[in-house]
Amino acid sequence: MKHLLNEKYFVASVKNAMRILRLFTPKENEFGVTEIAKKLDLSKSTVHRYVKELVQEGFLVQNKSNGHYRLGLSNLALGGIVQLNKEIYSEAIPILTKLANRYHLPAHICVMEHNHVFYLIREMGDQPVKLITKSGRYNDLHCTAEGLAILAFKSKDIIDNVLTQSLKKYTKYTITDPDLLKQQILKIHYYQYAITKDMYAVGFISLAVPIQDYTGEVVSSLALIGKSKNVDENQYEEIIKVLQKSAKQISELLGYYDH
Repeated sequence: MKHLLNEKYFVASVKNAMRILRLFTPKENEFGVTEIAKKLDLSKSTVHRYVKELVQEGFLVQNKSNGHYRLGLSNLALGGIVQLNKEIYSEAIPILTKLANRYHLPAHICVMEHNHVFYLIREMGDQPVKLITKSGRYNDLHCTAEGLAILAFKSKDIIDNVLTQSLKKYTKYTITDPDLLKQQILKIHYYQYAITKDMYAVGFISLAVPIQDYTGEVVSSLALIGKSKNVDENQYEEIIKVLQKSAKQISELLGYYDH
């Protein structure tokens, strides 16, 4: 039990550290502890503890003139956080490899970063395929199943924030109408999976399901992405069931157990 609690604390700590680092943008590049606590709805003492650790590791530096904090070596810092996230999901790599080999489609674990989906881990399997995704790349949420499978489980404020942005139309099949997207998001939330075809690139399909952390919150998605011609429509139901079973295994690795 102690080991499990330690793992849960580690996951929560990394998650909160990432939340703090995500606050910093070119326009808002300095924050005080009080402001961070207010934005993230955390106690000042909790934020102070995380900030102290981030400073020690070089992810944040303090402006001595006003006591506020800013990113340290930005690229290196964010790369370090991505690496920590990868380590959390490292035990899931055999699951991804098995999926990729079974369906001959690259398997991905994706996370949401601001208003984008970030491809954290990708396993190719035993067949080389031409891809439109790669680890470390960002895509828009509204046109990818891997992004929508996370967004559908976020708060109304977060969803509304995404849908009020300028939504790029990548193909004639890309849904950019906020009302239509809301309908799609509601269906994804209800059915617990997302499928997008030709919405980001013509000839490509993505099938994705949510992954939960130990608190039950959807923190990432598991997706198979590849050429549409390699996936028969009759396979959709089977693939989704296998993805959901695999996502449950990954969620359990993160400490979530659905009793």
